[in-house]
Amino acid sequence: MKRTTYIIFLAFIAISCNKSISVADEKRVTELNNKAVEYKMNNDLEKAKDYYSQAIKIDKSNSFIRYELIGVYIQQDSLDKAFAILDKVPVKEKETAYYYQVKGGLYEYKGQKAKALENYKKALKLTDNPKVNEEMDLGPLVNYAMLETVAGKKEQAVKRLNDALKLSWLTEKNIEYLETFRNEFEYYQGNANFEFEPKRDIMIKTTNSDSLELVLKENHINTAGSSSSSGRDTTELYVSEKYRKGIEKLNIKTHPNNGYK
Repeated sequence: MKRTTYIIFLAFIAISCNKSISVADEKRVTELNNKAVEYKMNNDLEKAKDYYSQAIKIDKSNSFIRYELIGVYIQQDSLDKAFAILDKVPVKEKETAYYYQVKGGLYEYKGQKAKALENYKKALKLTDNPKVNEEMDLGPLVNYAMLETVAGKKEQAVKRLNDALKLSWLTEKNIEYLETFRNEFEYYQGNANFEFEPKRDIMIKTTNSDSLELVLKENHINTAGSSSSSGRDTTELYVSEKYRKGIEKLNIKTHPNNGYK
């Protein structure tokens, strides 16, 4: 099942809603949306889709709910239906960065990389370069850098995050957050959304996991989890395939992970 990473940029983007509906209708739309969210969290996508659809019939200009409905269709691999829902977005919203991001994501899921790239570039042109003055600005910064990356400007994105990492007020969590995405962008291979979900493609066996993780971190390589068995000294660290070249430079022995991905 595809994850709804069509909203790939963690979405610090304002979406307009219809303010002309009555208070009663607005309340009903909220109730339907809450029901849809509940069913989606429980993986009952058919019921989630039904409640989102009911809400859209009442508030046809509610783009937030429309994009949530698109996400459900993506999870069901119903991309043609997702495109049909996107096409019903109000005309004024079809020239927004968010619209082009979602459209690029849909083309990406269909395997049409050229069209996806074209839409990501349009989204980037319409997106303001965020200013970073406080912690709340880090999310939009990463979103913008991710958009730069999928639009073919990963070097620019990596530099942007490296510059941000020099800020004196960053906490340890802030640094970890920025470094994680910096690493993802640095090793980006042109597969857009699909690269940003941790994968356990490569297994590394070690008797000193703390030391190995530190080495990997220093070389901008993210890990995707670990496992160990009781009574054994060996720990297995997992890494995405995209980091293979970085691992090979370190002369670290790897094993294919034939188990959990």
